[in-house]
Amino acid sequence: MKNIRFFILFLILPIFFIACKDDSSEFSSSPGLSLTFSKDTVRFDTIFSTFGSATTRLKIYNCNKNAICIDEVELMGAGQTGFRINVDGVPGDKIKNVEVYGKDSAFVFIEITVDPINSNTPLLIEDSIRFSYNGKSQYVRLEAIGQDAIVWNKKIIEQDTTITSTKPFLVLDTLLIKEGATLNIEGGTKLHFHSGAMMHVQGRINAKGTRQNPVQMRGDRYDYILTNTPYNNIPGQWGGITFDSLSFDNYFESVKIRGMEKGIEFRRSDPAKEKATFLNCEIHNSTGDLVSAVDCNITVKNSLLSNAGKAVARLIGGNYTFVHCTLANYMTWWGMIHEKALVLGNYIYDDDGNQIAIPLQKCDFINSIISGSSSSEVTLANTKNSDNPFAHYFSNCLIKASGKDDENFVNTVWYKNSKTDPKFVYLNADRDYYYDFHLDSESAAINKAESSFTVFYSLQNDLDGVSRLADNDPDIGCYEWVKKEEE
Repeated sequence: MKNIRFFILFLILPIFFIACKDDSSEFSSSPGLSLTFSKDTVRFDTIFSTFGSATTRLKIYNCNKNAICIDEVELMGAGQTGFRINVDGVPGDKIKNVEVYGKDSAFVFIEITVDPINSNTPLLIEDSIRFSYNGKSQYVRLEAIGQDAIVWNKKIIEQDTTITSTKPFLVLDTLLIKEGATLNIEGGTKLHFHSGAMMHVQGRINAKGTRQNPVQMRGDRYDYILTNTPYNNIPGQWGGITFDSLSFDNYFESVKIRGMEKGIEFRRSDPAKEKATFLNCEIHNSTGDLVSAVDCNITVKNSLLSNAGKAVARLIGGNYTFVHCTLANYMTWWGMIHEKALVLGNYIYDDDGNQIAIPLQKCDFINSIISGSSSSEVTLANTKNSDNPFAHYFSNCLIKASGKDDENFVNTVWYKNSKTDPKFVYLNADRDYYYDFHLDSESAAINKAESSFTVFYSLQNDLDGVSRLADNDPDIGCYEWVKKEEE
């Protein structure tokens, strides 16, 4: 009986293995089988001519049970468009016999280098990849925006120079503005800084954009670090801007600066002389301090300063005025634990650790928001030495901190609960590192600013150009809340 059972099992086992055989490695030439792709169009944003792009991946999926042999993967515009492909490690314009097993996938790696287009206008560059198999073809489109740029590598500005929006500028290394020289930057001009590149100002910057045509300073990458996160949304894309001690009368109007590593640094200077003025500016995203100054004279009006790995504004000694500004620190990139949005102090330490007094002669914050993701967003670092001034004055501000009004804080909206929250429109809710610091309809900043200051400083219109005095009750911060029709 035992031998009979063994004999039956001997007969059944081959049948079982044949029935359970994996077909994933068996190639099928059936025209009914199809491949799918992670994208039907691979798009590259702006690519500067002569500089290669980052590598983008396209994934080929074989969702069928059987394997498919792709007879040929062909770049249709090879040698003409600047695109290059590599299929699972094999480069070329025509790659043959690419095997994709059943329920498996393969990768196509795509790059592009754009030849000079000899035009001030960006150019759409198109190509496609053909996948030929089983007697049929499928295509994936390729698109890129090519742009000629004026390339500056270790550029030195030694005399007064004006740059315009004719072409963007690509700064590969330090841009140095020598003492006695002024760099005038007209509206619409774009300066793109390569990784690690910085601007060093010994002379002066005069950047005058408009709301419609702002001056822009940013990194040079237009691709995505994550699926829904462009490099332009994160810090550390370029070094930042440093102003030397003898640099004065710098002017920024309608300028957008973002994505720095070291932020904007103003070195110790003479607080009796105007160091810099910012009007209608947006400064966003720095790995370190966003704006730092020691013993300087700086005025900031109608401007947004947001997100830093350290402080949004670190002001040590000097003379400062901030009117209708929003300082917000909700930095979350890769778990950064940021410092306060605002740090005020009247001392520094030398190399030996000795405390050096630097009088804070004036620091006025008027009709401004100071907020962030921490429980308190203001640090007041005072030596408490009566001979070392620590003058600070806040009027009609919304401040995320525990406190009460006194001679230094007047008509303050202290953050206590949801009713005193600035309630910004969008704060990285989808983890795309995008932020919108306009006011929500329930913001505690609405109608809480002092209109006399608004008029005195000629800030009747907000950062977007919206009137603050339409209802005679302006809002705190750089943005005026505007009621939408559906509300």
